[in-house]
Amino acid sequence: MSGEVTAAPLQRAGARADVRARVEGLAPLVGAYLLLATIYAWQAWRRETPTIFSDELETTQLSRAIAETGHAARRGEPYGFTSLVPWLTAPLWWLHPVATAYEAIKTVQAFVMAGAVFPAYLLARRLLSPGWAYFAAVAAIAGPALSYSPILVEEPWAYPASTLALWLVVRAVDRPGLWPLALAFGSCLLAVLIRSQLVALFGALAFGLLVLGWRTEAMRRYRSSWTRWDWVGAVILAIGAVIAVVAFLGHRSNEWSTATTLWKGRMVEYGSWAGGAFAIGIGVLPAIALLAALAAPRTERDRPGVRAFVAVAAGAVVSFGWYAAVKGAYLSTTFSSLIVERNLVYLAPLALVATAYLLERGAAPVWAVLVSGALVLGLVVWAPIGRGLDNFPYYEAHGLAILALANREWAWPLGRIEMAVEVLTVASVAVLLLVGTRLRARVTKAAAPLAVAVAVALLAWNVTAEVYASIGEHDFSALVDRNIPKPNDWVDRAAGDGTVVMLGQRMSDDPLGVPSTEFWNRSITKVWSVDGTGPGPGHTLTPDLQEIDGTLWPNPGTDYVLASGGVEVAGDEVASNTGAALVRLDGRPIRLRSNATGIAGDGWILGDAGNPAVPARAAYNRFDVSGGGTGTAIVTLSRKTFCPEGVRLPGVARVRIGELGRGRDKQPAILRQTAAETLYVPACASRPVALPTPAVPWRIEVAIETFVPAKIDPKGSGGERRALGARVSFEVVPR
Repeated sequence: MSGEVTAAPLQRAGARADVRARVEGLAPLVGAYLLLATIYAWQAWRRETPTIFSDELETTQLSRAIAETGHAARRGEPYGFTSLVPWLTAPLWWLHPVATAYEAIKTVQAFVMAGAVFPAYLLARRLLSPGWAYFAAVAAIAGPALSYSPILVEEPWAYPASTLALWLVVRAVDRPGLWPLALAFGSCLLAVLIRSQLVALFGALAFGLLVLGWRTEAMRRYRSSWTRWDWVGAVILAIGAVIAVVAFLGHRSNEWSTATTLWKGRMVEYGSWAGGAFAIGIGVLPAIALLAALAAPRTERDRPGVRAFVAVAAGAVVSFGWYAAVKGAYLSTTFSSLIVERNLVYLAPLALVATAYLLERGAAPVWAVLVSGALVLGLVVWAPIGRGLDNFPYYEAHGLAILALANREWAWPLGRIEMAVEVLTVASVAVLLLVGTRLRARVTKAAAPLAVAVAVALLAWNVTAEVYASIGEHDFSALVDRNIPKPNDWVDRAAGDGTVVMLGQRMSDDPLGVPSTEFWNRSITKVWSVDGTGPGPGHTLTPDLQEIDGTLWPNPGTDYVLASGGVEVAGDEVASNTGAALVRLDGRPIRLRSNATGIAGDGWILGDAGNPAVPARAAYNRFDVSGGGTGTAIVTLSRKTFCPEGVRLPGVARVRIGELGRGRDKQPAILRQTAAETLYVPACASRPVALPTPAVPWRIEVAIETFVPAKIDPKGSGGERRALGARVSFEVVPR
């Protein structure tokens, strides 16, 4: 009896000591997390303004609407569920002003994304010793993917969610049970709600469960009686199941259907590009290790956690690789040819755990390393590295940032960089053969130091890639910020608690300035244009001309209108900044004074490069003719900046003026022509046209023949391939 009484305190003391040891063992991990998260928060602080439009603006619109009304909306119009991210960041938009909320969101995202270190460590501990698990976990949050942390998109939240799901899936496959499986399924579902692309996690879960089911005792007994034809039938059924799944997903996803039906070749191409960029970003060797570890021998797969990791990793590689291939192929047909490495970064924790496993155990077959190395070499050779260098910072593939460093800081040309990547790949294969296979036994004394050196080198590579990617994003953000009128929230300051509709023209000529103005000024609730160039995301409108005095329909119902891009609005101007004016409406309709249409941001009238026979057109509308609005209209057409020798350009221009009316399209039109002139505008010259204006609201129209500089003078045109008419300016000389 006394022995039992004495044993209880000893057991409690032992339990406390065990807990203390566990906590102390996590101290290095927590320290690494705090250090890296603080660095990423500092990087976030240096990012002056969003640049990834329209993604960042849409996330902001949805999040602000949730904060203000409890419902997701874009520019006041209800919008369906897209992700949990706007809901997670919504409380931070209660902070004022916009700058404070923006800083808070960026900082929170830095700490959230770096939080992937904890599930990465738990994942690594399923099959690694604590020391190597520390390496894998820290490396998982040291790579170029972490440079997404200050950007207002889903990745900062999706990366830790995906890593958490991968850990729980491996755990469930390794030690199956009702609760582990439920947690694995729930974590995958949570990840999908954060970022829809993470549906690929269900592929990893499904493959892991198939392997688990395949190895159950009941299935083993059942398979023991199979004949050769039973195996053939099983393979045919498996192929049929894959085809059925592909067909089902094709009916559910237009992207999937388009890519897998029409662009199979592009899937291979763009999937390979993404894989090559991903391999480069994490240091090449981890990509080889990830593939080689999938061939771990049976003796290794029987170790705790190894079989489950191999099964889940195989499913994840296939699922995420397939998704990236589909995404890249689809975007190439609808948007642009991109290196979509951003869709593969979720494989980084698996790749680094696989690397640590091979460095610790030396368990990969020699043939697997050679085959994996050859495959990765093909990926990095195929990847169009030049795109990442020319477009740095390349948002879709931050993994190429470290190559941009060699190009921009060390002045390495593309050819040298490509050669260096190929040499690195071959060297990675050689190193992995020495420390990651049974050949390790031949270098016993040097194996451990070499493995540690490889780990240190990989950490240095990943940190360098992340830092330089962050520098690139910061520099681009600073460039955008310099071109935003200061203070950034000047509209909010002038409008107070009022609402604002932005009304402009040629808004597509300013793809960063217009979204930036909307982001920094939450009082802007609507974005309209007079020429149909209003950008998304969210509803935009081209108002109709209701009266010839410039009154527009519909009434925006806002307190103010922000007129920009050469649009002049009648009313009480309360503030102005860099060519934009905030005019009080107090609920009244917008009434224009004047505006010009058809003119690009650099002053040129543009035609259709695909159909040069169609003239370029521009117009100027004068609605308010009081205070010097009538007299003589001076139109100046200039081609002074293009001077090819011995070439007569097409350049007949027709200028006509007349009384302004409302056309059939409910837009301004010439109701009755009062004067016109036809002239020729030669190269390297300008021609003015003076026409008397009517005494009532009037409109002047210009139509001019076009030329494509690159076709006329390939060397001296600077590659200009637009169909140019002339640079045009309008002026009124009062009577």
